Amino acid sequence: MQKTTRVVVIAPNLGSDLGWLTGIDPRLEVLDGNALARDIDGGKPLLERADVILLGYPVPHGIVERAPHLRWVQHTQAGVSNLHGADLWDSPVLLTSSRGAVSATGIAEYVIAGAYHFACGLGEATRQKAAGEFSRGGYQLRSLTGATIGIVGLGGIGAEVARLARAAGMRVIATRRSVASPERDAEGVDLLLPADRVAELAAASDFVAVCVMLTPATQQMIDAEVLAAMKPHAVLINIARGEVIDEDALIAALQAGRIAGAVLDVYTGELAGRPPRRELVELPQVVLTPHISGMGDPSGYEPVKRLFAENLRRYLEGQPLLNLVDRSRGY
Repeated sequence: MQKTTRVVVIAPNLGSDLGWLTGIDPRLEVLDGNALARDIDGGKPLLERADVILLGYPVPHGIVERAPHLRWVQHTQAGVSNLHGADLWDSPVLLTSSRGAVSATGIAEYVIAGAYHFACGLGEATRQKAAGEFSRGGYQLRSLTGATIGIVGLGGIGAEVARLARAAGMRVIATRRSVASPERDAEGVDLLLPADRVAELAAASDFVAVCVMLTPATQQMIDAEVLAAMKPHAVLINIARGEVIDEDALIAALQAGRIAGAVLDVYTGELAGRPPRRELVELPQVVLTPHISGMGDPSGYEPVKRLFAENLRRYLEGQPLLNLVDRSRGY
């Protein structure tokens, strides 16, 4: 008799239809646990049966203590920083992420749109409209063609930003953790730098796109020193995690006019449910959105579903899982 593997889905972001999972293998029993995202205690009987969990956002706390048979959790997000505070992180449960499958094109388009917003003076247009003004005064237009974008973290999303930026005629420099020394014309960018040379990247860039995973090493890596290295006309764009940026230093730089602006799809405390700081809401040179950069991707969550389906097949056959999280690195 074949052993049944019970998969509990706690991922309301993927929708309520679980039909895409039910036909993968007859050894699977798929259980709808989406309500557990709101009431983890009420779902204890369901969790007691779980061998595998597909986990979305928000991440309920106390999963491991309620799921004694749990062996593996796959997260529907590329980053796993919001698993650090849960009991999953310090458990023996295997963790995998959806890195490389999460809306890379949509997020990259958001980054390029943020650059065009400032380059084409759309912020000034918005300000004038709200103030009842209509003149050419105040506009400081510039072309993206020939401008330099610095990408902090050349992973899956960073690489897609690089591809679109080059298509727009931009020079691209980037950092990557695995690079030991500068490399020219490598990995789809003009200059690839080691991760500890972020200030050098900032000094050479007209736009700085933050695309790194949040780990202890990247916590507040965009600090006062990096911001001081940026050009006065430069713009910071963050689609990673708010905690990668020292918000006190960012606000001080914006208020003093040391950088031109910021496009923020994330902010410190967002995943904990806290509202953004008042200064980020009120500063006119800040574009602030509620973590929506990937929502326009035409592929939607289909790549995430395909990745999990492939990992399920691998799990059942005893093969290595894709995107296994290295807890020592933080992703």
